[in-house]
Amino acid sequence: MQSCEALSLPRPLLEYRPEPLPYPVEALGQLLGPAVERMAEVIGVPRAMAAQSILATAALASQAHANVHLDGRTYPLSLYMLTIASSGDRKSAVDHLALAAAREWERRQWTLYLEQLKANRAAIRGKHEARELPDPVPPRLIIAEPTIEALIKSLCQGLPSMGLFNDEGGQFLGSSTMSKENQLKAITTLSALWDGSPIDRARSMPGESLRAYDRRLSLHLMLQPYLANQLLTDRLINGQGILGRCLISWPERLVGRRLYKAVNLTRDAKVRRYQARITTLLDKPLSLHKDGSLNPAKLELTPSARTAWIDIHDTIECQSGEFGELAGIQSVAGKAAANVLRIAGVLAVIEDAHVVDEPHIQRASTLMDYYLAEIQRLTEQEPINTLREEADRLLRWLTQKGWTQFTVRDLNRNDPRFARKSSHHTITLLVELISHSWLDSHDGKTFKVRHVPPQ
Repeated sequence: MQSCEALSLPRPLLEYRPEPLPYPVEALGQLLGPAVERMAEVIGVPRAMAAQSILATAALASQAHANVHLDGRTYPLSLYMLTIASSGDRKSAVDHLALAAAREWERRQWTLYLEQLKANRAAIRGKHEARELPDPVPPRLIIAEPTIEALIKSLCQGLPSMGLFNDEGGQFLGSSTMSKENQLKAITTLSALWDGSPIDRARSMPGESLRAYDRRLSLHLMLQPYLANQLLTDRLINGQGILGRCLISWPERLVGRRLYKAVNLTRDAKVRRYQARITTLLDKPLSLHKDGSLNPAKLELTPSARTAWIDIHDTIECQSGEFGELAGIQSVAGKAAANVLRIAGVLAVIEDAHVVDEPHIQRASTLMDYYLAEIQRLTEQEPINTLREEADRLLRWLTQKGWTQFTVRDLNRNDPRFARKSSHHTITLLVELISHSWLDSHDGKTFKVRHVPPQ
């Protein structure tokens, strides 16, 4: 009779983890979509990563010029984006190109600002009556690692439309702004800015109190996986609803498949067309109220677009009930219909449309379906067990090499680097494989791989 050990079947090391859905690039339209395709192809990043950077930049360029209006409600065009990727996944390369036109615009404005400041100082020295000349507004468009106080001050005293963009989002999340003492204030402030609420900061010190209306902020943080896991499981952050406002993507990794493409994307027609549109929108003079607040144009929905959006809104609401498909992500689903309007508004502005029509709504809904599926994939699964993940990688390496029998010495000489961080780590991985019935060993020195045919 065979022993129970001999009859035992190997158990999976990892729970089933669904792969991310393909990003619906075509829904971005004929201007943003082709730029995403070219950047993804040449830089060697997933389409979702390129799309995140480009859509966030499009929102930054659009948000000052229009709001979507529907039944007396106002929806800003600001978008909050989170992209999760590991070191070496070329986050910086894709974000740098997506933001190139915006950064070049900002650089030109700083040059003009310094020239105006210098001229004002010279005028003050030359004429007494020139002492009343107001200083020009500092043209800070993109900010990477601000304190919340500095962000609010910039929005009130500088440009009324800004972007919080950082391709190493850990710099922001790990800063004093997001420390335990300041985290709640930072989260609630960011949520209020997404909502389009007035800025109201009361301080006892003279000149420190601020009140400002109609400021806009778009956000795109690119995060390492370990930070993303902390963020997705943090009770305070989730309880405040900030993640419900975010469009989150964790694309697949392409390391090992990114062969060099001898292409200069700065000369690529599709990328240049996208960048030209971003520049045009940033160059467009802002419509302002007398108090310096934004006075964006009203983007109305056509009758068919209104009907389509109401159907989408009601479908999401029905699916968010206790037994619905979206029950597990109610905080995100609760903002999904609003995000559909925001995305549709961004697409309309980018495409120089004066109304939001039904195709804008349908395309925005397609994009939102991706983000809803993505947050479900990331939150409705067991946390990743790092040890089992590495044991699974070692098993796949053994399978690829066709090893059916080996010793620890064989591994130390030939196995991949992650499995030989230390002799203790190697043994720990082997024990994990034995406990899941993927390896047999009678003496602790020689190991036999089970159910892996030789090459």
